[in-house]
Amino acid sequence: MDKAKIKAKLPLILLLAFITFTIIFPLVVKDRFLISILIEAGVMCLFALGFAAVFRSGQFSLGQAAFLAVGGYTGALLASKAGLPFWLSLLGAGLSSAIVAFLLGIVILRMGGLYFSIATLALGEIAIIIAKNWDNVTSGMTGIAVNAPLVKIGELSINFATTKLPYYYIILLLVILAALMFWRIDRSRLGTVVRSVAVAPVMSEQVGIHLMKYRVIMFTLAAFVTGIAGAFYVYYLSWVGPPLFSGAQSTVALIMCVIGGLWSAVSGPIIGAIIVSYFGTMMQIHLEGLRPLVFGVLVIVLIWFMPNGLVELQYRFPAWIKSLFKKKGKGPDAAA
Repeated sequence: MDKAKIKAKLPLILLLAFITFTIIFPLVVKDRFLISILIEAGVMCLFALGFAAVFRSGQFSLGQAAFLAVGGYTGALLASKAGLPFWLSLLGAGLSSAIVAFLLGIVILRMGGLYFSIATLALGEIAIIIAKNWDNVTSGMTGIAVNAPLVKIGELSINFATTKLPYYYIILLLVILAALMFWRIDRSRLGTVVRSVAVAPVMSEQVGIHLMKYRVIMFTLAAFVTGIAGAFYVYYLSWVGPPLFSGAQSTVALIMCVIGGLWSAVSGPIIGAIIVSYFGTMMQIHLEGLRPLVFGVLVIVLIWFMPNGLVELQYRFPAWIKSLFKKKGKGPDAAA
């Protein structure tokens, strides 16, 4: 096999290696604390993927945490009040968030630009206010307790109350499915149109592209994935309440995407979510109070040296290696 074919298949090989590693990892590493961090990182991966999808359509959302809240409360209500099983609750949470995003997107996406960002920021705060005061549904600050799910696959029963491994593998599956969906969209005609809408909205409109249509589609898809993430997070914590969905979480999603790669459809948000979740937890334990400062400095440094985030390393690292070998080749021995 020639070098060109190997280079073309390298991303697929690396992806399969990464998926294999993530599947085997919890079976080899028995650290429960690390597994819990990775589970929360998986939730943040879904959140960041949704944020990146909205951004790639040319909109800057500061209220994506509202859809986490909608999904979380919907999943809790479907599980505790309606008695729906785990998978149906997740699906219902995603659909409810998508419906809310579709109805709101028709209105607020017409604003565009800074006005859209302000509207979504207000949306996030409104969601928290409703969660705190709609006692008959959300139980206010008391919140809603959710029992650990019991999933049956044929004759096999998986009790989530006894181990965290089912949460790990399910969130891994959800991240893979969401990543495949956004990857496929990015390489389809829809992705091409969405990028043109983001980069050149006026020109796109002049050639007959309906800007609102594609912005609403991406906004709704992002909310669907985010709603599922919110419901899963509630199941994992066995509780839902207003403190889980603060407006600052939307800013955290932005930081994740900036660190990983804001213009990357899949790999950037996932890399950023894993890094921020892991190091954020470590700093919360050992450097409490300095976490915002550290991440702020990190974002500034990355923007200065790698504006496209850590995904740039896949291009820069081979160039660095090549330049290193060239420098060694220019030594006295090479000249002789």
